[in-house]
Amino acid sequence: MERKAVLKWLKIFSIIFILLSVVELLDIIFFSSLINLTLDSLQYSIINIIFESGLMTPHAILLWIFLLCVICGFIVFSYSLFNVAKKDKIENRTLAKFLLLIGLFLIIGGFIKTSFIALLGNSTINTIIPDTLLNAINSQSLLGSIMWYYFILVVSCFLISGLIFGGIGLKWMLLIQEEETSNSQI
Repeated sequence: MERKAVLKWLKIFSIIFILLSVVELLDIIFFSSLINLTLDSLQYSIINIIFESGLMTPHAILLWIFLLCVICGFIVFSYSLFNVAKKDKIENRTLAKFLLLIGLFLIIGGFIKTSFIALLGNSTINTIIPDTLLNAINSQSLLGSIMWYYFILVVSCFLISGLIFGGIGLKWMLLIQEEETSNSQI
C-alpha cells in the first residue's frame, strides 16, 4: 500500500467526519429548539420537554446529555485524525496499527451512539414514545423526521467507515509483516 494514498484518504475521511459531526451537532441543537410538539394541548419544544417540563424520565435527560458528549467526542476525534494525517510523522507499521484502532473506535463509538439514539427514541413522555410521535401522520413535521433520521444516517456512515479503516489497517499490517518476514529469510 502506498503511504501517500493512505494519508490522503485519511485526510479526506477526517474532513468528512468533521463535517458530518458538526452538522449532527447543529441538527441536535435545531432539533431540540425548533421542533414544537403538542402535548396536553400545550406547545413544547423538545428541549423544554427534555429538561424543563418534567414529562420525560430522568434517564432520557442523561441519554440526551451523553449523546451530545459523544457527538462532541467524534468532532474532537475527527480533528485529531486530520492533524495526524497532516503531520505525516508516523512510520508505516504504527500508522497501520493506528488505522486498525481508528476502525475499532469508530465501530464501538457507532454502536454506543446507536444505543443512545434507540434508547432515547423509546423513552416515554407521559406514555407517548417520541419515535411514535414523530412518525404519526397527524402530528408529523417533515423537518423533525428528517432531523431525527439524520442521526441514524451519520451512525451508519461511521460504522461503515470503521469497517473500512479496520480492514485497511489490518491488510496493511499483514503486508508489512509479510514483507519483513520475506526480507529476514533472504
